[in-house]
Amino acid sequence: MTEYKGKKNTEKEVAHVIRHIRELLENDEVLPGERLPAERKISADTGVSRAKVRLALERLESYSLVTILPQSGSVLSSQPRTALIRQISSILDGNKYDFNSLVQVRNLLETAAVRLCAERHTPEDIVLMEKAMQDFVDNVHGPLRDEKDFAFHTTIARCCHNSVIYHLLLMITPDVLGFYRRLRACATLPEDVVQEHLKILECIKNSDPDGAEQALKSHFADITAFAAANTNEVPRFRL
Repeated sequence: MTEYKGKKNTEKEVAHVIRHIRELLENDEVLPGERLPAERKISADTGVSRAKVRLALERLESYSLVTILPQSGSVLSSQPRTALIRQISSILDGNKYDFNSLVQVRNLLETAAVRLCAERHTPEDIVLMEKAMQDFVDNVHGPLRDEKDFAFHTTIARCCHNSVIYHLLLMITPDVLGFYRRLRACATLPEDVVQEHLKILECIKNSDPDGAEQALKSHFADITAFAAANTNEVPRFRL
């Protein structure tokens, strides 16, 4: 049994749990769509605390590879087994990202999402986006500012009615959010961000894809410039 001690080894512990889950798949001990062993058992089998086991499961959930069911355990995605193993391996092997490239991909995905959302949104979508906007406004001066900011953007992607764009954005969002915090990349005043979000939402509500794209590009101008000046690879820590 592998044991880890100390705060510095948190990432190693999480990776150890993820490798264990990959081995369960490789050995056909658990199949796609099936429930994973209880956190208590995974903890006993890996020598990692239940808190770190939960972190590992949350990381897999951020990639849509696991669904954590309150009070009921965790269930693997129903994707083909080989695809699950490959994606889990990618998480384990991808220790570094080029931050600039990551921001470029986010820009591409969100540009497509905001244009489609302006063209395809429904009245129900507007309700969802306005709720996400209000959530951000309510937390713009608090510790949840970044999470609520990203939640607003992912809600737009959800409402663009292209599931691939939406899920790709969900996959990279934890890394982007982690880098924003570690690099202190977002220095825009909260009030300015609120106005930029409102402009994007206004263009979407007016079914103006060109305006929505321009508003998004203006919103991303500072972070795009920051990322271009920080092209070095950065270790990925999402904890």
